Amino acid sequence: MEAIVRDDTCEPLHDLQPAPAPIFMEHRFGQRFRCGTTVRICAGEGASGRARLVNVSLSGACLETALDLPLFATLEISAVNERGKAVELFASVVRKDARGVGVEWCDTPSRSICEIFGCTRHCEVA
Repeated sequence: MEAIVRDDTCEPLHDLQPAPAPIFMEHRFGQRFRCGTTVRICAGEGASGRARLVNVSLSGACLETALDLPLFATLEISAVNERGKAVELFASVVRKDARGVGVEWCDTPSRSICEIFGCTRHCEVA
């Protein structure tokens, strides 16, 4: 059996300050736009339904939905554009609240969300 050597000569650290509260850092970039477009979201087996894009930016969106989605879940967000073609974007859940989730796009869209989902009206600056 090995012996455990303890060094009891260390003084207790009385003057340590508690760690400061974490600073909230917003990772969104690009302008935020009010939206309102209804989309379909799918988070894997059995977790799918409708959502409304409350606002969108180049880096993500706020989705209003009744689905209880876990943080960091990957979502497939789809809609049918004006040509009847299904369009998909992938996003990761980064925030939750009582109304829905905040997501970050997995890949930065190459054009506006309005163009991608074929919205009939253009978004307003939020």
